[in-house]
Amino acid sequence: MERCEKQLTVTDAEDRLSVTKEMLPFMPPMDPDHDIPIRVLDDWDKSFVFYLSCRQGYKNPVFQSRHWSAFVRERGAEAGDFIYFWAQENAFYQTQYRIKLLKSFLSPKPSSQVV
Repeated sequence: MERCEKQLTVTDAEDRLSVTKEMLPFMPPMDPDHDIPIRVLDDWDKSFVFYLSCRQGYKNPVFQSRHWSAFVRERGAEAGDFIYFWAQENAFYQTQYRIKLLKSFLSPKPSSQVV
C-alpha cells in the first residue's frame, strides 16, 4: 500500500490543506467547476468529509477549510506535524481514503515569519 507524506505548514494547520502533487494520484478525478466531497477515515476509523477544490489562479488544489478544520481541531494538528494519506480498496471494491496524523514532538515547527 503506497502512502504519501506531508508536513503541515502554518496555512495547512490554520486554514486549508494544500494538496501536493504526490497526493493527486490518490484523489478522484478533479472537476474545476465543482468541489468534490471525499470521505476520509482517520486511524481511529472516524469519518471526515473533505471537499477537494481547484482554485482559479493556483496550481495546487486544496481541501476546503470548513471541513478540513474539523479534523485539525479534533486531532490537535499543528504546523510541523505530519499527515499520511492513501487510498485503499475496501471489501466492496470501492476506493476508501485514509489519513493518519503523526504528531511531531521533536522536529522544529515551520514558521510563517520571514527572518
